[in-house]
Amino acid sequence: MLIAFLDESGDHNLKIVDKTYPVFCLTACIVDFGYYNQVMEKEINELKIEHFGTKEIILRSYDIRKQKGQFSSLININKRAAFYEELDALISKLDYKIIAAVINKEKLIDSYANPSDPYDLCFRFILERMCMYIGREENTIILRMESREGHNDKILAEDYENFRNKDNSIISAEEARKKLADLSFNQKSQNINGHQIADLVAYPIGVKVFNPERQNRAFEIIEGKLHTKRGTKQYLNYGLKVFP
Repeated sequence: MLIAFLDESGDHNLKIVDKTYPVFCLTACIVDFGYYNQVMEKEINELKIEHFGTKEIILRSYDIRKQKGQFSSLININKRAAFYEELDALISKLDYKIIAAVINKEKLIDSYANPSDPYDLCFRFILERMCMYIGREENTIILRMESREGHNDKILAEDYENFRNKDNSIISAEEARKKLADLSFNQKSQNINGHQIADLVAYPIGVKVFNPERQNRAFEIIEGKLHTKRGTKQYLNYGLKVFP
């Protein structure tokens, strides 16, 4: 069995668009369930303890980049360099695959009179690609999403059930039900390491889509984790869906 942790970068608001980062990125990190419990959690906790003295710290991309809150010690350039070096090495070393979807909100607004919610769009794109990722293998994925508000969680739960119960042009409902086994929501305060890895990889993917010419060392580290077309290095439309 596989487990997929989903988290986002940016916001899905179409009424107010941040010109400096006008994208919404939803990312799923897919990992073998046993490997996550036996290896991944342990190694992430060891990193936390080594650099912050406790595993009760939540790795959050924004706070790390801005040296905020529990990461204020990273203002020290030597501590920051040491932490980044080990974090980059761990993210590269761990065994997982990424499926991400990115919406350029400005292009979406310009292209459609009544555009769909970027979160809903990204979620559907990822569900499709999760099914394609499993392919003919006898395997299933359980989804763990970071909770937002109760109302938004309910909408995503409805999207998930609709996807599993209605055929579409890419995935049949029968196939979706076989491959997508469960969906649940977790609070950030629960300190779930899988969500934190999804958070850390989402931002560099969003930046890569928005500004592909910008130096992006973090994306270079995770690029090889993106799901690709079998036998190739092509991840666009497989491990990464960009829309419109």
